[in-house]
Amino acid sequence: MTPVFPLLRSGLLAFALLPAWAAAQAGPDPEERFARGVQLHQAGDFLGAIQAYHEALAKEPGRIDARSNLGAAYVRLNRVDDGIKELERAVELQPNLYEPRLSLGKAYRLKNDYPHAIVHLEKATQLQPADPVGWSNLGVVRSHAGDLPGAIAAFKRALSISPNDAEMHFNLATVYRRQRDAENAITEYRAAITANPRLAKAYYDLGIVLSQERRTEESADAFEKYLQNGPEDAASRKDAEERLQSLRAALAKKK
Repeated sequence: MTPVFPLLRSGLLAFALLPAWAAAQAGPDPEERFARGVQLHQAGDFLGAIQAYHEALAKEPGRIDARSNLGAAYVRLNRVDDGIKELERAVELQPNLYEPRLSLGKAYRLKNDYPHAIVHLEKATQLQPADPVGWSNLGVVRSHAGDLPGAIAAFKRALSISPNDAEMHFNLATVYRRQRDAENAITEYRAAITANPRLAKAYYDLGIVLSQERRTEESADAFEKYLQNGPEDAASRKDAEERLQSLRAALAKKK
């Protein structure tokens, strides 16, 4: 799974600059256009990046790095079908590169095409098993596809690599909750909160599960912390306040 060029953590394939003397002899070259595309891509100018990648590909149609990044840029513009087309071409040219596989899996996920997404994400995790991003994405897609045991296995693998990732703990808790496994869900919501004490949604969902388990005092505490961490919309705040009021009333009756 080792590409012939380095990978950026941003998900873009990286580039190697030509020596100055070589660039001068070559004139306007695809490497320069590709480098410009990466810069624009990282700056969020996806249209500019797409143009630069096309210019690089016009001179070197077989460039997998430009083809892969072009597909990723299309996806960022919500032109998912165009993105899939370019990413599929990149994978056809070189089936054993991680980033095109990862990007293609994520693109198919956006179309709710979970079978194709799973194929490419599973391949991505085979190519770079030490990267938690591939496992995390695979967990999300398996969850959407209804494969809850498979999702749990993927999230656990991701957390074995990146144990302090709050979002992954939250996602794993959500899958346990769907399985009606309250204890493991509570454990993972608490782990998410430990990793990120300001992750408001974890307090809310923890409060729900604790309430269902009739752990009233702990549930009230979770909703209090949810409100302290600032739900962004009025409807969510009102809902949490009403739940907390009901829980406090229940606690008062026990005294």
